[in-house]
Amino acid sequence: MTSSSICQIIHQLMRLHTLPCADSAAMQNRQSRFDALHAELDKRGYTGSRPSRQLQRMCVETINAALFETDPMNTCCKENNCQDEYEEIAAKVLQHIQQGMVMEAALDQALCASFGDDMVNGAQIETVMYALTGMSGEGQR
Repeated sequence: MTSSSICQIIHQLMRLHTLPCADSAAMQNRQSRFDALHAELDKRGYTGSRPSRQLQRMCVETINAALFETDPMNTCCKENNCQDEYEEIAAKVLQHIQQGMVMEAALDQALCASFGDDMVNGAQIETVMYALTGMSGEGQR
């Protein structure tokens, strides 16, 4: 692990944070790997932003909440208190990650299917990823 850069470790943490878990054994295994990566950052003295140390199971509600909070497609769902605006998209995202797709690709594919390829960009995906992992998103890349 010491050969990985801090950026690579954070990226691994973000991936682990956004994986679905089918059972408690998988969750425990993921938590162990997650804790080891956080420990490596601590050992290196890293004090910047990183994914929350609190793992949660990815579910439609979690993904929908991140989409609602960030409103990547500027639908004004927050202003209109339309909390289910992205629910169908969140269900598609979860389906994609359960089939083995990484979260960034799943978000991109689900948003593009609903809004069109020309409307979705990497900055929108990154904003949702930061929300899903409990990161601020400021100065991360």
